Amino acid sequence: MSKAVSLKRPSSLRRGAKPRGESGRRPNEGRLTRKDWILAGQDMLRAEGIAGLKLSSLTGRLGVSTGSFYHHFADFEDYLGAVADYFSADRVQGLIDRTLVGNPDPVTRMQGLAKLSLEDHTFELDRAMRIWATMDERAAITVARSERLVLAFLAQAFEDLGFSPAEASLRARILLSANIAPLLTSDGKSRRSVFKRTLEILVSSSNSDAD
Repeated sequence: MSKAVSLKRPSSLRRGAKPRGESGRRPNEGRLTRKDWILAGQDMLRAEGIAGLKLSSLTGRLGVSTGSFYHHFADFEDYLGAVADYFSADRVQGLIDRTLVGNPDPVTRMQGLAKLSLEDHTFELDRAMRIWATMDERAAITVARSERLVLAFLAQAFEDLGFSPAEASLRARILLSANIAPLLTSDGKSRRSVFKRTLEILVSSSNSDAD
């Protein structure tokens, strides 16, 4: 006699039941790296400022619970320190390294760094970092460190154009200031035009005046 076949659905396939092996974690749970969290924080910092950078907003943005966060950071203060440090240690230095690929001429190097910074939204992040730096020493330290990196890069480019170290350093500071000032507006075109004209003026000065 043949065995009766049950028409009931297996419990694992019944409506509302979780498939076997499913842990109940959110989609990205367990996949995020420390760098993923830092980059997400920089995106939020750039868009909303330091006041908008909160753990609840981060987890919502990334679609994960706090478990992944505490796997990489001791607490939120530890995280903020990492976000601040990454700005100069990785982001700014990374842009400089990319600019130097192929050993371009001095003017092309300076133009290249500005172009990459615009494309990478680093100027907007720099503005947020500077505001944060007025109230947090960690941000102030990393902003100062990033300025030193950029000034050294620019000064070397001006020296390669034939300017004395003192004149090259002065021109580097003027060009950096010209880049920072337009951050008060969100008009990328204005930023580009100010940088372009300032660079033209600084480069066109005769080398005899630099001696």
